[in-house]
Amino acid sequence: MSDSSAPVQVHHPPSMMELLILCRQRPEAALFSGGTWILRSQRSRRFRLPEALVSLRGIDELRRIGRTESRIDIGAAASIQRILTVARTRLPRILRETLESIAPQGIRSLATLGGNVCVPERSMTGFPTLHILDAKLEFRRLGSSRWVPVTSSRDASGTLLIQPGEVLTRIRIPLQPWNVQHFRRIGETPFVEDSNYFSLAFVGRVQRRVLADLRFAVASASPAIYRNRDLENLLVGRRLPLPPRDVSLFLETFDEDIAGSGTRLSGFLRSRGLAVLRRLLSNLPPD
Repeated sequence: MSDSSAPVQVHHPPSMMELLILCRQRPEAALFSGGTWILRSQRSRRFRLPEALVSLRGIDELRRIGRTESRIDIGAAASIQRILTVARTRLPRILRETLESIAPQGIRSLATLGGNVCVPERSMTGFPTLHILDAKLEFRRLGSSRWVPVTSSRDASGTLLIQPGEVLTRIRIPLQPWNVQHFRRIGETPFVEDSNYFSLAFVGRVQRRVLADLRFAVASASPAIYRNRDLENLLVGRRLPLPPRDVSLFLETFDEDIAGSGTRLSGFLRSRGLAVLRRLLSNLPPD
């Protein structure tokens, strides 16, 4: 990192090819589009920046948004405001609610979904929603590209598995027939350093009064997210409404499991999260 008196190199590649060449030459450079996390992560009064920065704002390809009947592709540098404006009616409801929670209204034109995914120190607001929706990330570097499921894009410690010289270019989200979709964020905004928050993404599929599928994930100030597929499967196949005893057993198991999972959640936030989950599970629609 460079302090406020040291020179900082800022590169503005005008095309994808020039960006990939630059990333091969300077793999240590920090990529940014809106720069909101760089600003929010300042820990002292003296402004500190990486020694080399690469702006993505001049690359049209990274701002594109496309849709087919089965998926939506979002460029990594598309702003939250642009996504909500261009694709609002095409987004899954849970993704729309998540995007509206990622950033305050005033900075949605700067903050990007790609930047939210790539924050290294913690799992930000968008990550649990992309996780349960089976989203994929496209990483490109000079001469190659690869698609990585969000579910395997971080290791057990929460570190993003991006290789030197790679750039996140697109986020692909399958469009699936979820008829239960909820997103909740409890606590402080994750844009505040050292904040304590709890983001819950929850989707389900109900068919003929039976819970045919259930997925949920939790993000907090820790790098890794919480998701337990065995716990999800405890309720799959049950008839609705769920008996209160089954809901209570599910929540007790969840509380014990998340307490030992390493997530940085206060007892207060855990209790609030349990209350939210209880309401969601107790009020699943029969059809």
